[in-house]
Amino acid sequence: RHRRKFVITGFVFGSLYLLMNYAQKKLREWQEREAKKFFEMTRKKQHFESTERTCNQTILSLSKIVSESVFGILNTEEIVLKLQDNPDNKLALWEQMKIMIFTRICVLVYALSILQVTLRVQLNIIGGYLYRDSVHEEEPLIDSELQAKYLSLCHHFVGQGIEDLVKQIEKAVKRVVEPVSLKKKVTLQEIEQMFWSIQTI
Repeated sequence: RHRRKFVITGFVFGSLYLLMNYAQKKLREWQEREAKKFFEMTRKKQHFESTERTCNQTILSLSKIVSESVFGILNTEEIVLKLQDNPDNKLALWEQMKIMIFTRICVLVYALSILQVTLRVQLNIIGGYLYRDSVHEEEPLIDSELQAKYLSLCHHFVGQGIEDLVKQIEKAVKRVVEPVSLKKKVTLQEIEQMFWSIQTI
């Protein structure tokens, strides 16, 4: 009778011991999985934040280049200097200035928007591939040469692309703004309407 109790007690304790071991093992596995998940999430977050920082810095530096390029192509200062001499073609210069100012504003809005969207997309795609390559020990999907080619699209836009954009927008601006007399007092609402009209051409 005592022996039977002893066997049952031994069985219960043995089962509890095995159960505890099993539970501890499962707990460790769960902790390892959670730690791995957390590490993965942290790594992803750090990678994303790093990409965003790079993106913001690149946009900032290229925005300055774009702005300088636009101001260089649409140089109103030259016209201002000519106007100071009170030339015979004063009216033509004012007309030119009017077109240039509207063109400059439109080009800056479009150019900086295009730059920002393009760069964000490009850098996030490259960043995604680089992250994938860092996690999986396989042949890299994107090498430095391909990255350079991909990003060269932005450099093309900052250079020749801006000049092309200026030409396109200037045509639209002329169609909308040229008929507006310099003597006409325009309201803010009318100016806004002109910008909308330029956009739809």
